[in-house]
Amino acid sequence: MFRIPETLEEYFQPFRSHVIGMNQEFDSPFGQQKIIYADWTASGRLYQPIEQKISEVFGPFMANTHTESNITSLMMTGLYKQSKRIIKEHVNADQHDVVILDGFGMTSVVNKLQRILGLRVPEIWRNRFQLPERERPIIFLTHMEHHSNQTTWLETLGEVVIIKPDDDGRVDLSHLEHLLTVYKEHRVKIGSFTACSNVTGIQTPYHQLAKLMHLHGGLCFVDFAASAPYVEINMHPEDPLEKLDAIFFSPHKFLGGPGTSGVLVFDSRIYTNKVPDHPGGGTVLWTNPWGEHQYFDEIEMREDGGTPGILQSIRTALCLNLKTKMGINQILKREKEQLSLLFSLLEKIPEVKILAGNIKDRIGIVSFYIENIHYNMIVRLLNDRYGIQVRGGCSCAGTYGHYLLEIDKATSKQITEKINHGDMSTKPGWVRFSVHPIMTNEEIIIFVQAIREIIENIEEWKRDYVYDPASNDYFYIHHLREDMSPFFRFS
Repeated sequence: MFRIPETLEEYFQPFRSHVIGMNQEFDSPFGQQKIIYADWTASGRLYQPIEQKISEVFGPFMANTHTESNITSLMMTGLYKQSKRIIKEHVNADQHDVVILDGFGMTSVVNKLQRILGLRVPEIWRNRFQLPERERPIIFLTHMEHHSNQTTWLETLGEVVIIKPDDDGRVDLSHLEHLLTVYKEHRVKIGSFTACSNVTGIQTPYHQLAKLMHLHGGLCFVDFAASAPYVEINMHPEDPLEKLDAIFFSPHKFLGGPGTSGVLVFDSRIYTNKVPDHPGGGTVLWTNPWGEHQYFDEIEMREDGGTPGILQSIRTALCLNLKTKMGINQILKREKEQLSLLFSLLEKIPEVKILAGNIKDRIGIVSFYIENIHYNMIVRLLNDRYGIQVRGGCSCAGTYGHYLLEIDKATSKQITEKINHGDMSTKPGWVRFSVHPIMTNEEIIIFVQAIREIIENIEEWKRDYVYDPASNDYFYIHHLREDMSPFFRFS
């Protein structure tokens, strides 16, 4: 008999039961440990019903696209087209928007977008390519960007300008408005903003940022890599000035998503190319022996060179449907519960310093450090003694780290000089714990208790490890490199 779940934790239990590896154990230096996965911001996990659907329902018809004259290709072509329609519907794309899948995540598609817009010049030619100052594109970024939405723009023809944070550490809308007046003479102005920090889980007011960009004749792109698995994505809200000209995200971060490609959706009206980014099979209407050829007019066909990521696109659609089935409201409510529990417990430990801890309104990401204990020592001990999977480092957000840790330019230079000489020992960082609605309250409590025990026992426990400044990591002293060869046998 069907019973209505009494709690959100109970509501998500059926979804939890289908996660592959939920009860997986491994041998650690201190015995058998059961994996408690808390690195969802880095990657989602495989989901058995999706794997079964791909292998048993779609898999028997696996073939290439580019023809519809046989049943297998007809089926795959139809599934590929339908999966892209599902992606468009999920982000509220309109008739002008096109979807492109490429590579393995957001990094691939933001690079592709930059090439499509003509903003990338090969390094060997860059010194010979000079633009008049007013013709140089201006790229506005927040202080919270992932490296993929910062370094990629630094390698374009544009000038990158960082919007300063306000006094609370959020994006300062008034500063962007000021910058837009400073650079008003520049013809091309692009704002490429994270929707949510992968370090703190703090969301940006990206629709308001879009409105400012449009009021000043600019474009607005949004990186949903950290938040796409959990939030509504709306490219076309009621106010047309708040529309998003392009979005990109990494479906591999979704439950069921590993093995997908990056997703790019953009307004076709910003596309002016006659030649595709990747010419090849599937992009060309005809060729002849005399060097003549004609590419397809449809952007999605023209920019989908070679064999497309058929299964990647299908898997993405299945992940989006799973997200819809779980329910965005339920996801956000459950994460709010989890964060409330996590904050209430961590804030009772004086040694724990939560980054941007003054802001509780966030998605399920909490990063912290403990003075006098290296972040990767904490990560290693959580793994070896408790089976807890978290991530240490700067989370590919070094610029944001400077603001969060209040690192000035002189200190930064000292650190980077050591890094450049192969010594990572002073590289700043933190421990990142990310929740997912399928996680239990007990797992959060186990994690916080583990942090308490690490603090209490660190002087004794750290003697079991040796630090390697070149890799910035710790290794168990009795076997400095784990022998994983049996696991890596593919036969």
